[in-house]
Amino acid sequence: MLLSHINKKFAFCVLLTLSSLSLNASETCEKKALDITTNSVVTLNEILVQLSNDCKFSMVVKDQIASEELLKNINGINIKNKSLLEIFNILISGNNLNYTFKNGTLIISALQTKTFKIDYITGVREGTANMKASTDSSPFKANTSREAKGMEDNMISTVEKFNFWENISKEIAGILNNGTEKYQAIEPIINQNAGLITVTGMKSQINRVQKYIDDMQKRLKRQVMLDVNIIEVRLKNGYSKGVDWSKFDIGFNSYLNKNPNDLLFGFGGGEGRKSFLDSFSNGVWTARGGLNVSLNIDGVINFLETKGKTKTISSPKVMTLNNQQALISVGSVINYKLEKSNKDKNGETESGEEQYSLFLGILLNITPEISDDNKIMLRINPSISSFKYEKDDQHQLSGRKIAPDTLERKLSTVITVNDGDTIILGGMIGQSNAKDNNNVPVLGSIPVIGNLFKSSKDLLETTELVFIITPRIMDMSKDYNMLDSLKELGFSKSLYNHE
Repeated sequence: MLLSHINKKFAFCVLLTLSSLSLNASETCEKKALDITTNSVVTLNEILVQLSNDCKFSMVVKDQIASEELLKNINGINIKNKSLLEIFNILISGNNLNYTFKNGTLIISALQTKTFKIDYITGVREGTANMKASTDSSPFKANTSREAKGMEDNMISTVEKFNFWENISKEIAGILNNGTEKYQAIEPIINQNAGLITVTGMKSQINRVQKYIDDMQKRLKRQVMLDVNIIEVRLKNGYSKGVDWSKFDIGFNSYLNKNPNDLLFGFGGGEGRKSFLDSFSNGVWTARGGLNVSLNIDGVINFLETKGKTKTISSPKVMTLNNQQALISVGSVINYKLEKSNKDKNGETESGEEQYSLFLGILLNITPEISDDNKIMLRINPSISSFKYEKDDQHQLSGRKIAPDTLERKLSTVITVNDGDTIILGGMIGQSNAKDNNNVPVLGSIPVIGNLFKSSKDLLETTELVFIITPRIMDMSKDYNMLDSLKELGFSKSLYNHE
């Protein structure tokens, strides 16, 4: 059956193949294939009204913006063999409008409101990493920052402030109003505690926000497990310049996967050894995990033991989100007081003391960033601080009345590695005074005359700190077996074995 209607502006043909006329016209149009052809310039509203008349459904336009869009001219249409809903998608959705079709009523709107759910903490993270050379030794008050006045200009400073909800509000507002649409959307409504973002805009605007949030959440769910070992090496006299990493041979069982063939990657000697040595520069060496072998930490310690006495300072395993810093600190907070005097409004002097603090030890700041091809960029900032004079490293019953002199060793690097690669950072050398005490067994413990069987001499002890870091991607957006990962990382069996 062919129904046609021709007016002054266009010819509109709807081809219906009906076997029965028992159904009403609206139901018939929904179930049959339709052809629409216009032979002149028409508006979208005219086409939909004509279709409404022939298929016997109602049409409602909800807002002024939709009305204006429906009145725009269309230069010819030729649609063949499409269902009614497919025609709505072409004519309405294709023109950046929304619609619903239910119970024989077509409702068209330009604006829609949608609420997105995002699971993220409400706090603000701030961090500062400074590398500077300065002779300034002025103390700074606890919980305050040191002023830059009087400091040398030789400084590398990294300041991080991450306010997720403030940032995303600005970003979504920019995505909504990028100048593509005439309609200017209002600011998004954000409920941080509930993790909800509500936006109102045209179809294309909502789609852009949807894509942005989907991509963002996909990346936010990615995490990195940082396996860190901090090792102190008290170097022998012949290694006062630090560990010579060019002597570190893969054949020294540093790589071991319980298969001798794993050593046949050309690292043991010849060109392979040259390739290995070339990978170490500026105190940073990367072991490639993509060769189906793994760095054996015992092998590294065995190598370091040949250079001096080793001690594991810390061995944390830290999980952190993509682009979020992990902070590892090992040390002590030294408290001291300084006298202060102020004049009151009457000109009288008031005296008192003010509490100050100083952290001494190891501070390691690592920020990972995962790329789309699963490369990991790491910003690594280790810092080591210690007393300059041995006498300061003693407990004082009366409390400290002056800030102690300190020594600082810092390193900053940015490196890109594969998932599972191991990075070794060395070269952070320090020296301290020590005593070498010797005595003859038994005789040296005899009162008075025992001193004749004892000897003591001052030594200048050289130590080097070595950082071994292995990042691994933990992608929670996929089916990931966390139990197997814990086992591989060396965690206790009780954590992953439920039997």
